[in-house]
Amino acid sequence: MAGAWAAIGARRAGASVVLVEKGWLGTSGVTATAGPGHWWVAPDDRPEAIARRLAQSGGLNDPGWMARILQTTWESLPTLADVYAFPRDDQGLPRYRALRGPEYMRALRRRLEGIGVTIIDHAAAQELLRHSDGSIGGSAGTRLPGHAPWRIEAGAVVLATGGTAFRSRLLGSWNNTGDGYLMAAEAGAQLSGMEFTAVYCVAPARTTMTRSMSFAFATYHDEAGQVLPIGGPDITRPLAQALMRGRVFADLARTPADIRAHVPTISPNFLLPFRRWGIDPYRQKFEVTLHGEGTIRGIGCQSASKRPPRSAPKSDPFGARLSRPVAA
Repeated sequence: MAGAWAAIGARRAGASVVLVEKGWLGTSGVTATAGPGHWWVAPDDRPEAIARRLAQSGGLNDPGWMARILQTTWESLPTLADVYAFPRDDQGLPRYRALRGPEYMRALRRRLEGIGVTIIDHAAAQELLRHSDGSIGGSAGTRLPGHAPWRIEAGAVVLATGGTAFRSRLLGSWNNTGDGYLMAAEAGAQLSGMEFTAVYCVAPARTTMTRSMSFAFATYHDEAGQVLPIGGPDITRPLAQALMRGRVFADLARTPADIRAHVPTISPNFLLPFRRWGIDPYRQKFEVTLHGEGTIRGIGCQSASKRPPRSAPKSDPFGARLSRPVAA
């Protein structure tokens, strides 16, 4: 998703853009298997929304960046109206906050193809190319099938490779192997926001499910059937503490009827495990767990433009990778 939007922005700014994807853009990654929610806030409500987020982060967020994100989201999402069928509220107005991942990614691919972005699928990036002055001038890797090498020289490279959730058993996260962090660090970039990586999502035990919206209405029980005091906007800590004491079960009996009616449409894969198990989650208890989401949320890199590129010794494999020259 991030790479697609970066490519759209660069192309609209007049650049010739090549988007290289490790999987297949439109079906790979966590967005295509989820229901992504965007921070969609009307202009008049933004000061209060930014203040709340700033308080939640202990003052470590940047209000200016948050304002830019809100404005960019406000301007960008409606531009997909011709390739994505946004749901509408009771007044007939489009709902932009929550989107359906599979349709969303297909829409982004259609937009990219329509504006002339070159997409190369199944092509893993493995290294950045560096000019003699230390600036980055492209990337290279291999492409499936056959591991044929590819190399692209460019005036700018955007790393939008996802996080490091590939060992978390999250649906769609297997290709989130942290390649971008490694390549950025090798190039001298400074990582930011790494202190906000302890994010977990609740899921039915023994599944890779990431669709957790319905758990807003969950009631949690211990193995003896006693109701646990778990609720509110942040259930991670009390649920984790309960899981350390033993197995935890949940039911979704408090889910309103209108939400139940919409779940098969907005989260079609959420009910699949229950159907296989013969469980009605609205009437019966089922075991739950927490899946670590790694660094797939809110993490980024800061530009290394103010710091000189590091000169690596000959024995440094990272420096060797980055020392591959770009043709003059």
